[in-house]
Amino acid sequence: MRSMDFPLEPRKGSVVAGALFLCLLLFSCAFAAEDTLRISILHMNDPHAHYAPYQEKDEVGLIGGFAKAATVIKREIAENERRGRKTLVLCGGDLLTGTPFSTVWKGEMGVKLMNEMGFTAMVVGNHEFDFGKDHLVERLEPMMRFPLLSANILEQQERLVFKESMGKTFPPSQTPVIIFGLTTDQTPITTHPRNVQGLTFLKPEIAANHFLKRCREEDLVIALTHVGVDVDKQLAEAFPLIDVIVGGHSHTAIKEPLKVRDTIIVQAGAYARYVGKLDLDVKRGRVVGYERRLIALEASLAEDPHIAAVIEQYKSRMDAQLQMVIGSTQILLEGGRSEVRSGRQTNLGKLIAFTMAQSVNADAAVINGGGIRASLPGGDINLNDIYTILPFGAMVVKMDMKGEDLVKVMQRSLDLPVGNGGKLQTYGIAWEAHDGRVSIRQVGVRAFDPQHVYSIAINDFLMAGGDGYTMFKEAGRNVSQNYSQISDLLIGFIREKKVITTATLDAIPDPPQ
Repeated sequence: MRSMDFPLEPRKGSVVAGALFLCLLLFSCAFAAEDTLRISILHMNDPHAHYAPYQEKDEVGLIGGFAKAATVIKREIAENERRGRKTLVLCGGDLLTGTPFSTVWKGEMGVKLMNEMGFTAMVVGNHEFDFGKDHLVERLEPMMRFPLLSANILEQQERLVFKESMGKTFPPSQTPVIIFGLTTDQTPITTHPRNVQGLTFLKPEIAANHFLKRCREEDLVIALTHVGVDVDKQLAEAFPLIDVIVGGHSHTAIKEPLKVRDTIIVQAGAYARYVGKLDLDVKRGRVVGYERRLIALEASLAEDPHIAAVIEQYKSRMDAQLQMVIGSTQILLEGGRSEVRSGRQTNLGKLIAFTMAQSVNADAAVINGGGIRASLPGGDINLNDIYTILPFGAMVVKMDMKGEDLVKVMQRSLDLPVGNGGKLQTYGIAWEAHDGRVSIRQVGVRAFDPQHVYSIAINDFLMAGGDGYTMFKEAGRNVSQNYSQISDLLIGFIREKKVITTATLDAIPDPPQ
């Protein structure tokens, strides 16, 4: 099991001999000024491979990206040095998955950029596993010039897979800084289960309880988490020894820091849109003052030239292929996060599901909204657009399923909260909800019969139980995988049609209403 950079003493509260206590008291008084630690935490989370600046709806110019982030980080570090402040630069996970940079470079580009930007530490996010555990552990982690932390991911013999924590001191202050990582225990259903085979993800609170027994009140304890802001609040409530939680996973842009008891919680949105800064004044492990800023990476912000050049090197090597135009669309094809996770059918979700059903001659198809990552505005469509929309390399699986089990599938989608990636996009299923219960009228060309067996196309993520859809494994019959990537199916459809219009989508048959 991996240990900290320096050993932790037992928690505060043991009986201390009077003479020793007096010595410590005198020492503390002599160094009172030096014992105030003034430190800043710069942080990002959930960049999802948005390394280059990008266009956002209603924004003028390109925003975000690592080159703009590097400008902010360098500026703030220089300002901290001028003011006598120390600096930590932390990442709240999910470096991978979301743009073709991840599809092509599988995280190596992101690690290179983080090395150049001087990150102090990163927590393991669920999407770090999207190219498999071996790729993460054997390829990416050895490239990192910073520790990759997680205290709740175990392998056989209950050994930690990653370093659970790191410790730092900043003389002349005597306050130790402890940073430990926590990863969402939902990882096995938010990446393909084969990517984490053989791993156990402890509940964050169990791992935190075990780890914090070795920390003291005199330590500045920072939890670097990828569990989401709601779980962060629960951790803060349960473990007052945690001074600061730097979070990720829920993509929450926290402008004013949340305070739960005495624990400060921060998070910096997603997609390299912000850099967060938290200034702390700490005495003997207790935060006595703090100030927070959420710094937007606006179009007007200059890019760091060195980081911009590194991004351009990677970009130029893949641009020739990815910029190849394969067709165009005259209408907006909706695939943004808020649309495909709303529970409402979108035209792009239906189109993708249609290509899945068509490829295996299935009655109907479903795909989790979290597998669709972007919209297609009007204009030319290139390969880069498709890999941005469908970055996971998911493949089509066909199975037979009774109508009564399909109702359970649709009921789960209905029951999930808006914004959850498990909300389904479908083709070939006419359904409605009454008093919170799903009623299916038609599947494919057949009137619904709970005992009839229908053929369904899904992606291999759902087949493996992704987003908690265990009913596919439990109730599916005659399962066959045709190894067609869904992105390739969409590319083929667009190339065949050349131009996507309203008439193109109207020609996709629907079950009778």
